[in-house]
Amino acid sequence: MAEKRYTRFDELPLTLTVPEVAEVLDIGRNTAYEIVQSGDLPSRRIGKRSQIRVRKYDLERYMKGEM
Repeated sequence: MAEKRYTRFDELPLTLTVPEVAEVLDIGRNTAYEIVQSGDLPSRRIGKRSQIRVRKYDLERYMKGEM
């Protein structure tokens, strides 16, 4: 498994890809996609390729159990 890129929450970018969310939550990529698809963690499709992005703010609220 690859070494984690981020060591502190404040180092995270303002938006994250689903694989980055999986890395932060220390869960599998498929599980992260399931959380996003269920709507438990809000996301947006951005760009021409419609990449799914999660706001850092929403991830923080999810981690605190506020969602």
